[in-house]
Amino acid sequence: MKQVLKLSSLSDDPHLREMIVGSAIGMSVKVLSAVSILFMNIVVARFLGANETGLFFLAFTLVTIIAAVGRLGLDQSIIRFVAAARESNEIDRLHGVYRKSVSWVAIASICLTVLASSNVTWLVENYFPQPGFEPVLRSFLMAIPLIALYTMLAQAMQGLKKIAKSLLTLNVLMPIALLLLMLLDPVYTAEAAAEHFILAGLFTLCSGLYFWHQSAPKTEKIESFSSSQLWKTSTPLWAAVILSQVVQWSSQLMLGAWSTAENVAFFATAQRTAMLTSFVLFAVNAIAAPKFAALHEKGDIDGLKRIAIWSVRLMMLVAAPILMVMLLFPDWLMSFFGDDFRAASTALMILAIGQFINIATGSVGYLLSMTGREREVLNNTLISAIVAIALGVILIPSYGLLGAAVATATAVASQNLMGVYQVRKHLGFNTLVFWK
Repeated sequence: MKQVLKLSSLSDDPHLREMIVGSAIGMSVKVLSAVSILFMNIVVARFLGANETGLFFLAFTLVTIIAAVGRLGLDQSIIRFVAAARESNEIDRLHGVYRKSVSWVAIASICLTVLASSNVTWLVENYFPQPGFEPVLRSFLMAIPLIALYTMLAQAMQGLKKIAKSLLTLNVLMPIALLLLMLLDPVYTAEAAAEHFILAGLFTLCSGLYFWHQSAPKTEKIESFSSSQLWKTSTPLWAAVILSQVVQWSSQLMLGAWSTAENVAFFATAQRTAMLTSFVLFAVNAIAAPKFAALHEKGDIDGLKRIAIWSVRLMMLVAAPILMVMLLFPDWLMSFFGDDFRAASTALMILAIGQFINIATGSVGYLLSMTGREREVLNNTLISAIVAIALGVILIPSYGLLGAAVATATAVASQNLMGVYQVRKHLGFNTLVFWK
């Protein structure tokens, strides 16, 4: 009887019902995303071979980091402010924060592209002396504004609760477009694949603009949003985003600096395969993040806790079987990229465990950033970035691929475990205790 009453109360909770339905929609899109990313990575690895694949993913990682810097932390802020404006039906304010955020990111990302393009030779010679890497990176740099802007559009639509369109823009259209381009016009060098990547990014950006103008509520005028408020909120988040890039990608960059392009390819494919376990995290966060902001705006801490705990339950339910496949059959999974890639089997297992801890801790980063605890997000990410760099410096020169995997997995896990502590301290509940 108690269980029946509990299930009844769940069906009566509109916020929880919206999260479950929205997460199911988001998860469907993320499954498509995970499949398309996996096939894209396999096709790239098969067509390019280990060495060229290493150059491709090394350049991909660098432009991903630079694009994250160019977003100025506004990709987190835009979710919060768009969601809050939508909840209070302040449509003029909603468009004001969207226009200002996107304009700032466009300017910043273009400036970074010009700066990076002017210093490609110096960067490669001093930090990534891989043969043939300079033309690959030079081509890839043109994608920086595209990545930065379509990410902003996706996050703005997340604030509108347009989950499917947000996830399509952020995670699906790019890999599908690149996959199709590689199949329709096969290329066998990283430089040529970079040109396909730019076309895929342009298609994704245009699609994101169409989705936004189709989804955003119409208004006759646009209310100017406070620049000081926007900058005050985004600054700590900006630093946190940059540091999170260090946590996620520093080991790959250190391999690029100190090891071979083949090892970069092995690590990159293993890491991106392990990250497929976190597709459920993105799917649930897409609906949960604006819900956190709205509930916090209303002062509904009990509702916030309920949504947070149930989001962890949903994620664990989906992610546990995927982790088991990666732990039991890593050699088989990595063989899809080519026989040489079996060397990354153990690295895949280590990275998958790190990603699983990421999921088991729940949406702690969004819980903190959507409730005004941006400083805690920054502090947690800073410590994790230090862990990633320190372990990378210690382990990668001696242990190469396995050292990179341990450094990344430890840093990812530590960041989220610190987030669990901060959520318990400031919001009064523990996301790890999801069974209660």
